[in-house]
Amino acid sequence: MTTNDISELFFHCPYCCAVLEMNGQDKNCKKCNKQLIVEGNIYDFVGGTAKQDEKNFYDTTYDNSGAVNCQKTLDELDLIWDSPSTPEARLVRNELGNVKGKTVVMVGNGKSQKEFAFLKESPKRLVYSDLSPNASIRIKKEVDCSEYNDILRFAAIDAEHLPFVDSSIDIIYGYAMVHHLPDAERFLSEAIRVLKPGGKAVFMDDAYSPIWHFSKQTWLKPLMKKSHVKTGISPEDYRFSMSGGFREEKLTEIIERIGGKPYFKRTAFLGYLISRGAEKLLPSSIVSGVKTGHIHKLSLGIDNFMGKFAFYKKNLIRLVWGFEK
Repeated sequence: MTTNDISELFFHCPYCCAVLEMNGQDKNCKKCNKQLIVEGNIYDFVGGTAKQDEKNFYDTTYDNSGAVNCQKTLDELDLIWDSPSTPEARLVRNELGNVKGKTVVMVGNGKSQKEFAFLKESPKRLVYSDLSPNASIRIKKEVDCSEYNDILRFAAIDAEHLPFVDSSIDIIYGYAMVHHLPDAERFLSEAIRVLKPGGKAVFMDDAYSPIWHFSKQTWLKPLMKKSHVKTGISPEDYRFSMSGGFREEKLTEIIERIGGKPYFKRTAFLGYLISRGAEKLLPSSIVSGVKTGHIHKLSLGIDNFMGKFAFYKKNLIRLVWGFEK
């Protein structure tokens, strides 16, 4: 099947590989009759993969019993992108550009809500996904997006096995999720496959920062251990943190090999340290004040100024990266 004439979003059944339309209505595969849409009108593309154990872990992590039944509006979520405490979010939003008329797939979105503000720009199709369908169930309780049911789809997706047909997606998006994947190169290859020519992948993760990595291995190590005990840390986050973060040279090698044109933008060093330190070590009652206070604002100003110099720039921690197909 060619994808040049596709007006809807099509995917492969994870059980029999039949090509089906993601219309939000057909609950079972028309060929093998396996159930594809589960409770909450959520597509489950993980049931037939080897990620079942990991899926079970995130089913518990995103247990919707803790969801807040106080739905936020899209206008409220739009403000999150411009928060002065997260300059990396503003970089991501600028890199995405206007998504009007585009098919956007959000991968590994977890409990993050700000991405639903994309709906205000009238995308052709917006797909929210995470490994567990429980993430979708939870987020639907917390975000008011019912009037967009015609363009919005929810799905459980294994990022290393994207279900979509070739050349059918305009934007693949992931915020602090690529580092969770056991095989990032496989995911990037999948992203290249499903993107249309000229399509874009936009990600945010931590970059390798020599000063930050050295500090974690030496004088900051006791504080890091304390923070891990206080707030916990997933095995994937711990592995990635101890490895030092993504190296642009390695990502460039992978992206160019699979047929993409890479880009990288960095931000935040002092601002990152102050923000993360507050989250990990201080009482929750004062974290917000620290992240919006004068010291944090000053640190971001220093980051912006010093980021003009090569030595400082290569130590900025937040990495907005991706590629065009």
